[in-house]
Amino acid sequence: SVQAEIFQAFTELFQVACAKPPPLGLCDYPSSRAVYAIDLMLKWDDRPDGTRVMQPQILEVNFNPDCERACRYHPGFFNDVFSTLYLDEPSHCHVTRLV
Repeated sequence: SVQAEIFQAFTELFQVACAKPPPLGLCDYPSSRAVYAIDLMLKWDDRPDGTRVMQPQILEVNFNPDCERACRYHPGFFNDVFSTLYLDEPSHCHVTRLV
């Protein structure tokens, strides 16, 4: 599915970002928390078997993004963020674990 392809791209993005030690990459710091926004576009692509698929194209990653639109469409956005990141209680939140 397109969603699975997007989630796979996000997973690979952060795996590569953590592949080298600082200052070249992100380091493992268990008490650190962060929110990122990822801008992407979907591009039609042809697989070797001829089927057409939508391929995610990551444009940019923003640390500490503007969350106004997220709050407008999902009023409980920050409750979900804080419950997941700080309380480790994602069970009733609109989040998807990638790894």
